[in-house]
Amino acid sequence: MPIYEYRCQSCHLVSSFFFKAASAATDVTCEHCGDAGVERIMSAFAQGRTEADALRDLDPRYYKMVDDALGKAPSTSDPAHYLRQMAPFSAAEKAGDPYFHE
Repeated sequence: MPIYEYRCQSCHLVSSFFFKAASAATDVTCEHCGDAGVERIMSAFAQGRTEADALRDLDPRYYKMVDDALGKAPSTSDPAHYLRQMAPFSAAEKAGDPYFHE
């Protein structure tokens, strides 16, 4: 059950048609302007890629660039910086939420 795409010679718009059999794709008119002057074109397709494929295609200098950028980043951009500044609940002066009082 192929899907064919056709480009109209008059309005230059692309139309997609679904046919139950390849032999049925003979009498096609443009769905936008109704003109019979259409030509079959190659349909776009996508190829799935795995994460391993994407990693393999990375620039070999990528990891060095990341390390350099992390080395130049301020210490406040590291989440561990804020974790080191946090105090445990047991060290709080009083129990409860300090921002909402009734």
